[in-house]
Amino acid sequence: MPKIVDPQQRRAEIADALFAVLREGGVSKITLAGVAERAGLAIGSVRHFLGTHEEMMVFAFDTISERFRDRVLSRARALRADLDGGGLGPEARLGATADLLCEFLPMDGARRDEAVVWVEFEVAARTDPRLAETSTRAAARTAHLIGTILESIRARGDLGLDLALEAARLSALLDGLTLRSVLHPDLLGPDVMRRVVVEHLEALRGMRPARARDDRDSADGSSVRGEHSASAT
Repeated sequence: MPKIVDPQQRRAEIADALFAVLREGGVSKITLAGVAERAGLAIGSVRHFLGTHEEMMVFAFDTISERFRDRVLSRARALRADLDGGGLGPEARLGATADLLCEFLPMDGARRDEAVVWVEFEVAARTDPRLAETSTRAAARTAHLIGTILESIRARGDLGLDLALEAARLSALLDGLTLRSVLHPDLLGPDVMRRVVVEHLEALRGMRPARARDDRDSADGSSVRGEHSASAT
């Protein structure tokens, strides 16, 4: 009786093989033959499940993006449950948020492997239109997720900020930490990355939107002028 193969599972296995080849040799080393050998399959099997080399690359990029998103969303749901429970104080909420944002970073071996794959794909996407489409979608989803995280903690009074601006700033910070850690892991380890994230959140917590600051300053100025007028009389 022929063995029944789950197509999704087989595609995932091929993607994992591609990721291994990518981590070891970069995009230029990815071939149907090389991925097939790494997966222990015939080239025909790889073509059957994923088609051409280009289709295989796009599928793999989509796969790594979806795995990342699913992991972060799972952590975000857990954080939301903790926040909604009302049992966390301000410092605990900040720490939990920092832990969630660290899911974006190469904090351990598995996440570093993922980050290496992400960097390689992003470099390839600069000159490959089909990969560029996937890269753009992934970046938009990540920006939306970061904005949602910031909105959630702002709603609880922990932050006062321009969400769109700060989401862009935080995205750039996380991307920069990831890239530097991938390229220079000995110079930027997990402990330092988490401290950078915590320091950033603590700085945000002390901020207020520019309009709110202006309104407060105007109110303070009116109060001071009123006191001077009262003194003069």
